[in-house]
Amino acid sequence: MSTTSRAYDIWLRKPEEAQQLLESKRADLEGDGLSLLSWLVLTNERDDRKSEQIANAAIAAGGDTRFATAALAEVYKWRGDYNRAADIVRSAREKYPTIPWYALTLADILKDGGRLDEAEALLESVVNDSQLRRHALKRLSKWAVDRGDKPRALKYQTDLIALAPDYLVYASDYTLLAHLRLEAGDPAGARDVLQRGASIYAGNMQIREMLHQHFGETAPAKPPTVAPVDERTVGARRIPIKTRMITLRSGILPVIQEATAGQLRPDDILALSESPASAGQGRMIPLEMITPEGMAKQLSKFVGKIGPLHSPAGMQGAIMEAGRAKVLLGAAAGAAGKLVGKRGWFYRVAGPGAAMIDDVAAALPPHDHHLLFGPGRPDKLSEELAAALGCHVCVVDANNLTGAWVVGASAGVDRKWVEKVLSDNPAGNEDEQTPIVVIRKI
Repeated sequence: MSTTSRAYDIWLRKPEEAQQLLESKRADLEGDGLSLLSWLVLTNERDDRKSEQIANAAIAAGGDTRFATAALAEVYKWRGDYNRAADIVRSAREKYPTIPWYALTLADILKDGGRLDEAEALLESVVNDSQLRRHALKRLSKWAVDRGDKPRALKYQTDLIALAPDYLVYASDYTLLAHLRLEAGDPAGARDVLQRGASIYAGNMQIREMLHQHFGETAPAKPPTVAPVDERTVGARRIPIKTRMITLRSGILPVIQEATAGQLRPDDILALSESPASAGQGRMIPLEMITPEGMAKQLSKFVGKIGPLHSPAGMQGAIMEAGRAKVLLGAAAGAAGKLVGKRGWFYRVAGPGAAMIDDVAAALPPHDHHLLFGPGRPDKLSEELAAALGCHVCVVDANNLTGAWVVGASAGVDRKWVEKVLSDNPAGNEDEQTPIVVIRKI
């Protein structure tokens, strides 16, 4: 096995070791190895100058330069040079014309660089691509709302809702479309949208409140999968805190400090959602850099329609995270579990890393076409954040279907108690953008 192949096999589980391996053989590396090395330098060290130098060498050497392209584009975005970042991605899109995801990456860069007309024109040119449609409509609608173009927003939001039932069309998408229809003088259309939303998101309070406020209707409530937590019973307040996006560029600590300034107490437990933690660590890969192998394509066919591993790219992520042997054994265990009516055996065998791979498209733009892995060294991350913030910290994987799981914590955190307190996921399951929940004992 070549040095580059060995590095690929270990880079998610031991990224620093993969980087050291490549650097030790740097003089002998071809474009593929240099390309991966440039990405590892950027995500491990956050050294943009070193990453840029290696990425340019990779592109000059040729071969598979997708990692180098992603590293260079990220470096130029860090520096505010969006035109140069756009040129890099445009060249990659020309080199790899069969990879659709570059269109989203390029559109986001153009928009961030103030070239909104070009970004919209690009998305409109790919909006009928089945892989990109949901992502493109989300952006086109939001950008139209942001600049006050309600007719355009109404058009794109209507097209987005037409994709439902789809677990990637959120409850907030229904309320937004209802607001747009009310403003357009179409109350009957707004009522229809809210009723459709209520049939899918029966417990959503925003949909229920709009139906009651505007139409005097009470939507039938569906019992939640996970029982709501009574704060008095568990003895804690749960305080969700909205933040700006946590990205590799922003890091984790600065965003938390900004959002919680003056609010934290020494006895508080700050619970950080695992996916934003991963994003801040660079534990995510744009889909244009994923090449599903035959094993991933076959195994993904046996996964249900909901969840990250139902796509070949998601299953490839599990292989990258856990290794081929564990995934194969996990697949066998999962099949056996289905025969006896038991779920979750795949993840018990494949391991927690595979279980923490997050939904490819359930993240917010610009991360909605990335594969997110679980955070690296979550206990160490929690300890470092606790020392900087002056309170307890834990990293939590939670949703409204399966409850909460503390994947990492600083000293003194009662993990089982935290899991009980956060079992109904007060941070929300969609686009609430509240990756932090402060737990304050009553």
